[in-house]
Amino acid sequence: MDLQNFIGGAFVPAESQKTFSKLSPFSGEVVARVAHSDAMDVIKALQSAKKAQPLIREMTRADRAGLLNKMAEYLQAHSDEIAYQEALHQGLSHHFTLENSVKPAIVTLQKNARAVVAEELANIVVQPSGLVGIITSWNLSLKLVVERLAPALAAGNAMIVKVSEHSPITAKILAEAISFAGVPAGSVNFIQGFSDVAQIIAGHPSVRAITFVGKSSSLESIVKAGTTQCKKMQLAGGAKNSGIALTDTDYKANIAQILSPFLVGQGQLCWNVTRLFVLEAMAEDFMKTVQEFMSSLKALKDPRGAEMWTPLISEKSRQHIDEKVQEGVGEHGKVFSGGKICAGPGFFYEPTVMLDLPNCSVLQQDELAGPLLIVTPVKYQHEAVKWTNTSYLGHSAVVWGPTEKALKVAQQIEAAQVWINTWMKGEETESFGFKQSGFGNPDMRWNGSFYSDVKKLAGSL
Repeated sequence: MDLQNFIGGAFVPAESQKTFSKLSPFSGEVVARVAHSDAMDVIKALQSAKKAQPLIREMTRADRAGLLNKMAEYLQAHSDEIAYQEALHQGLSHHFTLENSVKPAIVTLQKNARAVVAEELANIVVQPSGLVGIITSWNLSLKLVVERLAPALAAGNAMIVKVSEHSPITAKILAEAISFAGVPAGSVNFIQGFSDVAQIIAGHPSVRAITFVGKSSSLESIVKAGTTQCKKMQLAGGAKNSGIALTDTDYKANIAQILSPFLVGQGQLCWNVTRLFVLEAMAEDFMKTVQEFMSSLKALKDPRGAEMWTPLISEKSRQHIDEKVQEGVGEHGKVFSGGKICAGPGFFYEPTVMLDLPNCSVLQQDELAGPLLIVTPVKYQHEAVKWTNTSYLGHSAVVWGPTEKALKVAQQIEAAQVWINTWMKGEETESFGFKQSGFGNPDMRWNGSFYSDVKKLAGSL
């Protein structure tokens, strides 16, 4: 499969004619040759977007709603194959991707289509912000891109979208949906490539607004590239999410559900849990249950399978988490289970559970992005909340236990989304977080202050 840039309504190779290989996380084999873009491709896309901006801006809101609904229609009609391709590139299961990326993307398009034709206040004028840059990470990237593309298109903006090099298929899928819908050529352009391309987009003076989802280190580089021009910024960064198992949690019956926020995605998704607090009173028996469950795990070798243990996105990611495990041992952590690179095809690493790491250690506080779950017994539930909130990141969390107790704990956690006795069931999840997990203007409405310039008319009307 060849995956190219989508510029001016057509698929085109990189100006340099260079490509790179996208490898399957399941097998390590090449699944696509991808355009290796550089500054010249960005300039070409920017020129295309500038030409198209008046066309999309001057469309009626009803016509823009029609485009969004047609895109949703395309994704719905091809949802099974789209979910499979996304899962294959991202190392996830087909079912999980369908329920938590493809279906939410369809809902987002339809929701924005309805919103853009709703009645507006007479003294408010909403105008598009201009050229919007969209930069996203690979995990559930269809959902992440559409969350931003839909309000941007509804508002009448032209766009340049940089998809992750780890999920280049997302650009092809959405470009085909855009073509099917009849979006004016050049209104939405997709660029393949690496982080240097993202920084060029973020720093180019023609781009009026930047919306980004990715790890903390990437967020910092985007901020540096964009803030010197005082452009609109909407940035969702790293995560250090906690799970909390309270007393009276039926962990024996629900251990698969309790560990799924760690296992599905292997700590690489921004919604994953990478540390788990357990009440001391049940800790010993809880860990026996964990050990029994972990010993029965089998790896997901194909997206159509049902196994929870998924591969890492790349060999580099696998080496990175192995280094982190060794770092944890150096901080006096005890490897309870896992902790080894797996032989054979694909980028698999044994899901690793670690005990005895101090709460103020680097691994307890920093983003991990890999299959390393730190379990920490605490005497009281308020300690679990305390140590959860010491993190400088505040994306999401999961609380397990009797509903009333869990709700009380959830209200005290400093995170943008807290699940209670469930995780990732196809709902509209937050990609923004508290503290250093978010920066800038998080307004996702098509007529809000990010995707639009909102003008108030005053005086004698």
